[in-house]
Amino acid sequence: MKSEAGMYIIEEVNGKNNLHKGVASAEGLAVGKSFIFNPQGMVLSQRKITSSQVNEEQQKVVSALRIVELETRKLAQLSAGEEGDDQQQSVSAAILEFHREVLRDPMLIAEINERIRTDLMPGDRAVFQVFRNYIQKLEVSGSRMFRERIPDIVDIRSRLISNLQQKEMIVQVEEGTIVVCREINPSEIILFARKKVGGLVAERGGLTTHASIIAKSLGIPFVLEVEGITEIVKQGEEIVVDGYKGIVISSPTETLIESVKKEIANREILRKEEQKLHAEPGMTACGHKVPLRVNLELEAEIDRVKRFNPEGIGLLRTEAFFLDSGDYENGRFEGHDQIRFLQRSAELAGESELTVRLYDVGGDKLPSFSAREENPALGWRGVRILLDKRALLHSQLEMIIKTLHKYPCKTRVMVPMITNLEEVIECRREFDEVMKGYPAAKIDFGVMIEVPSAALLASDIAPWVDFMSIGTNDLTQYTLAADRGNSAVFSYYNSLHPAVFRLIGHTAKACAEHDTTLSVCGEMAANPGAAAVLVGMGVDSLSMSAPNIPQVKKVLRLNTLALLEKTAVHILKCKTVSEVEDILREIKTP
Repeated sequence: MKSEAGMYIIEEVNGKNNLHKGVASAEGLAVGKSFIFNPQGMVLSQRKITSSQVNEEQQKVVSALRIVELETRKLAQLSAGEEGDDQQQSVSAAILEFHREVLRDPMLIAEINERIRTDLMPGDRAVFQVFRNYIQKLEVSGSRMFRERIPDIVDIRSRLISNLQQKEMIVQVEEGTIVVCREINPSEIILFARKKVGGLVAERGGLTTHASIIAKSLGIPFVLEVEGITEIVKQGEEIVVDGYKGIVISSPTETLIESVKKEIANREILRKEEQKLHAEPGMTACGHKVPLRVNLELEAEIDRVKRFNPEGIGLLRTEAFFLDSGDYENGRFEGHDQIRFLQRSAELAGESELTVRLYDVGGDKLPSFSAREENPALGWRGVRILLDKRALLHSQLEMIIKTLHKYPCKTRVMVPMITNLEEVIECRREFDEVMKGYPAAKIDFGVMIEVPSAALLASDIAPWVDFMSIGTNDLTQYTLAADRGNSAVFSYYNSLHPAVFRLIGHTAKACAEHDTTLSVCGEMAANPGAAAVLVGMGVDSLSMSAPNIPQVKKVLRLNTLALLEKTAVHILKCKTVSEVEDILREIKTP
């Protein structure tokens, strides 16, 4: 049996080249010897301390907290010192800062001390029980984001207990090793990165967990959800991990290993060539301009994305500033960092576009004033919160317009999760009311198209807006009824589904008829082949993570608009994903 993965061919021969499918978490390709990483389970102290030992045990916990916090600070330094995607390294630092905040939490420390004092239990067991209660609360929270933080909490707990039990967190692995495990924590990934491991394979995990984010930031190929891989692969066995395709190959033949190594070398050559394109604008082979913009969420990312020369900011997320405070419920923004974030973003955009998305929470991003919901993805989120909390909507619009109206960038304000025309009209009225106070300001108003109802109503929405932006991540999951964070339905979540393309095509046609600008800011924009088809459908600009800009730019420059328009027509006639994939292969690529 033969199958293709990248430019190398996998042919099963006499029990060799065994293919194991998983989920691509961090891009990259590697071949090396496996290291089965299976930390032993904790053995907690069962003894009961005496009253005279309480103070001593509490001091041990304080000491362990201090040491683990110092370890975490060192891990952050190691992460910053690794080669990889500069844009994501700041996210890694933020994750480790979260670890430090947990370790400094006075309520956590007080509860551990109380367990030691009242139950006369040793420090390691007190730590375990307090963290177990915290983890159980996260498990029943109803929030995917909270559940995916559990490995971080487990990581902190394990390191505290290891310190209390005087165990060293040192793993002896060789450079280029492929780490195979059931599950892996962020700090472990950073320590493995220091050993220059070649790749990571895990049986469990989520695409939006901190472990996945850090693997991406450090440029380590990572494939997760590979069922039973720790029982299949033998210690020290040569294996291949493909973080592009989400596959692992055990017992590879020498022929396959050489093919994979050649593919790795070819990709490195392409990466260096792509760097030369940073100064060039996005356009097709015939000169049709397609601005390639960047998605931003954190101020720390701004300096790191400059080298990719984005042609503006196509999606500036603002919700990170709201999730920890109830003040925003009543529209109080003074004294917070978002104004500085807006100002620095405007400086980055220069005279190009800066699209600011309004407060988009709900689903797996819960504000402090929201209640737990049985199905948050279909609940109180996006524009629904903005319209129910009108002071919040008005004050954020006021802050954005007041902050940005004097900058030379082309400011655009975008409303998330629109589902009907009434929501558009209500938000437009609120926007127009705020704009009355800034008569000289030139700021556009637009909406996100993220659910099928909005796409189908695009012709009705167009007269009320200056632009639309398609969020393909949510549009895919709502169209296909497949939660993109649920591993049980990963196979159903596919942006290349014909229904998703048809909704995009319908929206593009409506925008063209009403002379309304259309952009795409979801993951599909970062897929070079799909991005090219989007341009053929009439999408005016694309926005993505900065490291994806060069590869998309390169593909666009190899294809004429006429060819892409013809390809788009064929795509819209497709009935299956496989038909779409066949057509995408016809697009010219490097």
